[in-house]
Amino acid sequence: MTVAESVAVHSDTADPGPCGTPGRRNDPPAISYCRTIDRTLVIALRGVVDRESVYPLRLMLTVAVKSGYSRLVVDCAEITECDNELLDLLLSWKRHERNIVLVHPSSPVRDLIAAEISRRLFLCALSVKHALDLMEC
Repeated sequence: MTVAESVAVHSDTADPGPCGTPGRRNDPPAISYCRTIDRTLVIALRGVVDRESVYPLRLMLTVAVKSGYSRLVVDCAEITECDNELLDLLLSWKRHERNIVLVHPSSPVRDLIAAEISRRLFLCALSVKHALDLMEC
């Protein structure tokens, strides 16, 4: 299966989602554009990218990795809502020493990234006592 075929197979919103659950029929597919240039995969995402809609993207990136792609360009301008599933997928790509560039990250994407950066920069505690205990370590 090629990268483009992985999108075509799973882009029909009336198609059952992963594990045979019905897809959200009114939502557009998360992947709106796909192109390959050398060893670079260029994709555009739109709409909601969350646990229920991330499967086609996950499949596409898996096929891309197995096909030798090492660079990823993601146009995020039309993402209206996203959750940690998107972030986990992007970080997974980056974690394995592959390059990634986000183009026009929408407000939800920027908010997700900012929350992740804040979480890594600051310790969070449930109480002042817990905070003081954390600072002792």
